[in-house]
Amino acid sequence: MPKATFYTHVVHPAVFACRLAGRAIRDGGRVLVWSDSADTITRLDRDLWQQDAESFIPHEIWQINEAMPSETPVLLATANTLPTLAADITVLNLSSDFWSDAPQPPERVLEIVGNSLEDLAEARERFRAYRQSGFNIEHHKMEGKA
Repeated sequence: MPKATFYTHVVHPAVFACRLAGRAIRDGGRVLVWSDSADTITRLDRDLWQQDAESFIPHEIWQINEAMPSETPVLLATANTLPTLAADITVLNLSSDFWSDAPQPPERVLEIVGNSLEDLAEARERFRAYRQSGFNIEHHKMEGKA
């Protein structure tokens, strides 16, 4: 059964996204960081390159109209439509997209939610959509955590 994990009340979502992507690949998987903003992908690419050498996360920007790179552990992408993914790819969703509506929903989705009322309201909608689609839901409150 697919799983969606929500991390709410995240103070610095971009920093948290880098750490979460790193943790996900250390667990042996591949990660697609998905955003509805090319600017967000560009900033995240820059942030990942600025990590300390010992915590560098191999990544690249994937144009979804091209073949998916098979060797890179973290892919960054944005587009107007959700792509079909291999089963072993975890999605780190930085957009308002409902991955439960993807052509083939991923087995694992990670959602980072900031502190604003708008962020929380959008996350509630995605939470309901995942639950209605049969995803197991996990929730971690990140208030007061780095």
